[in-house]
Parts: sequence; structure tokens; C-alpha cells
Amino acid sequence: MLPLDGEKKILFARSQLSDTLSTENWIKAILSKGNLILTSDWKEMCRMATSLKPDIIVIDSNLSSFLRGIRVIKRLSEVKNIPLVLICNRDEPIDDYFLAGADDLLFRPYTLVDLECRLKVALKLGNTLKTIKDQNQLLQKTSEELKKQNVLLDQQRRDIIDDITYSRRIQNAIMPSKEILDQHFKDFFLFYRPKRIVSGDFYWVAGKEGKTIIAVADCTGHGLSGAFLTIAGTAFFNEILNYTPLNAAEFLNQLRLRIMRLLHQRGLEGEAADGMDISLAIIDFNEKIMQYAGANNPAYLIKKSGELIILLADRMPIGIHDNFDKPFTNRIVQFEDGDMLYLFSDGYADQFGGPHDQKFRSKRFQELCKSVFHLPTNVQKETFERTIDEWMGYRDQVDDISIIGIRC
Repeated sequence: MLPLDGEKKILFARSQLSDTLSTENWIKAILSKGNLILTSDWKEMCRMATSLKPDIIVIDSNLSSFLRGIRVIKRLSEVKNIPLVLICNRDEPIDDYFLAGADDLLFRPYTLVDLECRLKVALKLGNTLKTIKDQNQLLQKTSEELKKQNVLLDQQRRDIIDDITYSRRIQNAIMPSKEILDQHFKDFFLFYRPKRIVSGDFYWVAGKEGKTIIAVADCTGHGLSGAFLTIAGTAFFNEILNYTPLNAAEFLNQLRLRIMRLLHQRGLEGEAADGMDISLAIIDFNEKIMQYAGANNPAYLIKKSGELIILLADRMPIGIHDNFDKPFTNRIVQFEDGDMLYLFSDGYADQFGGPHDQKFRSKRFQELCKSVFHLPTNVQKETFERTIDEWMGYRDQVDDISIIGIRC
């Protein structure tokens, strides 16, 4: 048997009903140079723990008023530098003891070796707790400085949020207002929900030669990184409108050229592959004909019969890509009064949720469109919002969400 190193103090709260003489002698032998303090009263034990600061407290669960003793153990757990070893039987409610504050248990019957092992483990725990206390005291000395830094950081955070919030006002001002959309579409809805304060999605609408051009784009990233590209995309579209014939594919070709030039993309290894995915339609409501071109983003046309037509997109973005010199495809589609056109980003389909924490996915989104296309557009919007909210549940939104539905 190896005695505990140094002069240690052990407080032993034993029951007068138990034969603890051998335990007392064992503890004295283990202590060697240390000091064994005895008590048979819970209140006295608490006082001694507070005043004498023993290295270990050993408690006999046979002590009278045991339920009251559990409450005392809870009180003792607040003396964090004093490990508590409880002597008990295996059939006692040990979970309750741990919850009450016991650090270790010694089951009856036990040997000298068992007792010595538990005491040494408890002493190591005490040393660890003392180290933690010393570290906490060191941390407390710097707490005031940390508080000052936190105040400064909080002010900086508020300044940043104020700047971003003002950026949202600018972004919203650049994108078409409801009044402008009303000028181009008799019956439509817009579901636009950024993931953050500003969005990486944008929508654009314009009229030319009796036709309406509508686009929904999803820029690389979201938040500020995406918002910068939305402003550039809107400005480029306004420029392209004035200098490009009404051809949906050519609009995307010209937009890609300008984005690559803006981002200095030349197809070199390691350069940023930023850009955007987009769906764009040029609609002639008089002739009931529509041009469509897409960069990674398709669109859906649901006939009034309920048939879903997927307007396919080219599998390349607006930006640098292996096929960046390949022109986009212009598709011609006939439509009828009462058909419903949906342009959207991928944020809705990519949202995680549901009972199995999975993506909403395009197939489920298509079925949702088919189930609501015949409803009034304001009801459709409410349905899309309610459905994704129920799907998300407690989860965070993973991407910007944009859907425009247009009654043809």
C-alpha cells in the first residue's frame, strides 16, 4: 500500500449505526502524514467542509436522516474543490446520488485496496478542480477587459448590420417594385425570401417591342457575396436590353460575356468560378408565344389541362465554365390563356426539412406547382410559403428563395 503523498486532510462522515472502525484505521494508514477528521452529524460535516477545507469528503450512506442527507449532498456539490466519495450498497439509487453531487461511489463490501483506489482517484479529481479554480481566477482578472472588448465588438457588429440593412434598401430599390411588375403582368405572384439581410437572388423585368422580358437569377453565394453580383446582373441586363435583339439565348450570351469580363475570368487554372444560374423568358402575350433560355435553372409551364412542361436549361452557368464559348439555347414555346409559368431559383427545392431531414427536391416542387396552378395567384403564394415553412420546421433556411408565378 502506498500512502497518499503530502499532508492531506480527509473528512469522514460515518454512521453511528455502522461498524466503521476498520475503515477509519485504513484511512489513517493511507494518509500516513495526513489528518483524519471524524463526524457523525450532517450539519457538522457541512460546517467542517466550509471551515477546514478537507482534500476529500467520505460519507457513509447509513447515516441517519438519509433523505435529508441527500439534500446536504446537493449543498456540498457547490463546494467544487472538495471531491465527495459516497460509501453505499449496490442496490441503492446511485443515479440519484450522482445527480445530488457525489463524485464517486465505494460499494460495500470493500477492501483496503478498493478504499485506497477511490481516495487516490478522488484526490486527483480534487487537484484537477483546484487547477480549474486557479484558471478561473486568472480569467476573472481579465474579465473587465473582455467586457470592454465585447462592448466594442457589439458596437462594430451593430454598425455592420446597419450597413448591410442599408444595402438591402439599395438592393430592393434596384429590383422591380410591385408597381412595375403590375405594369407587365395582369396576374402574378412573387415569393422572395432572402436567407440573410441581403440576397444572392434577384429578379428583373422589362418591356420592349410589345414583349415582356422576365428573369430570375441565383448568384454565387448568398448574403453580401451574392448581393454584389445581383447589382451587377441588374445593371448588365439594363444595358443588354438597349443593344441586343429580343432573343432569350443572346441575352444570356451577352450577360455571360459581361460577368466574365467583370470578374476577370479567362479560364485559367485556380481562378474563381463565380457567376450565376438564371432562367429568362421573353413573353409575347398577344401572339401567345414565349422564348426561353436557361443557365442551369429550368422553368415550368403548366398548361391549363394540368400538363407540366419543363423548359430545360443548358447545363452551364453565367460565368466561366468548360463550355463558356458555347452559345445558350433559345427555346420557343406556345402557350394559352390560363397557363401558368413558374421561374425560380433552387433555394426552395434545396431546403432541408421534413420528417427525415432531407431536401424538398425538384420532384416534390413540381408536384406542388401542379397542385396549385389553378388557384388564384395570391393563394398560390400563400401555399408556397406555408408549405416551405412547415417543411423547414425548426431548421434554418439554407439558401435564398425566389419564385415568380405568372398567369399567361
